[in-house]
Amino acid sequence: MMTDEERVRILREAKPNSWVALSSDESKVVGRGDSYEQAIEDAQKRGENDPLLIKIPDNWEPRVFSPCA
Repeated sequence: MMTDEERVRILREAKPNSWVALSSDESKVVGRGDSYEQAIEDAQKRGENDPLLIKIPDNWEPRVFSPCA
């Protein structure tokens, strides 16, 4: 399993507004894509049929939502 530091580095270095696929045991990156489908296809080409997909935001600025706003 990858460390928290490795995971943060991978996510921060990923292309904004894209998808990253991790292996089912979350030990490595097995796919990437501009769309969910592309990331799944990339992971499957590498033999991972049950990847964990993560959507990368446009930017990493914190977002705060308030029900009072």
